[in-house]
Amino acid sequence: MNSVVAEIFYGLSFYACAGLAIFSALWVAFLSRQNPVRGALWLVVCFVSVAGVYVLLKAPFLAMVQILVYAGAVMVLFVMIIMLLDLGKMEPGARVQAGIRFLGVIIGLLIMGILGITLAQAWKVGWKSWGEAEIGGSEKIGEVLFTKYLLPFEVLS
Repeated sequence: MNSVVAEIFYGLSFYACAGLAIFSALWVAFLSRQNPVRGALWLVVCFVSVAGVYVLLKAPFLAMVQILVYAGAVMVLFVMIIMLLDLGKMEPGARVQAGIRFLGVIIGLLIMGILGITLAQAWKVGWKSWGEAEIGGSEKIGEVLFTKYLLPFEVLS
């Protein structure tokens, strides 16, 4: 009986985190144009909910990196720049030019098409061909990252 309850809790948690990520991303994209600071805060909600999905997928290292790097450092930078630029609320009469909006729709459709083709190809290959990963767990990733790949890690950071 415990495994059934755990499966139900896992499913509900996954859909809650994924739904919150989608909702907050849509909020950032469509409803926060007038107040950039609120948009940045909704982006933090999106990043944290994606980290929750990583935890549910048994990837705690990715969840930790998601929270530390994106929800922490990047969002502090975004909010600081928004406040330095003194971006207030947009005027209700300010509109985006039709050409820019059309270009955005075309680029979005192009990205969705590329993503669809990539997912279709990945579906054909399947997960079984990936095999088992050579490195497992956060400890091994940290050990390899700070010994063998220390210089590239420091250069990228």
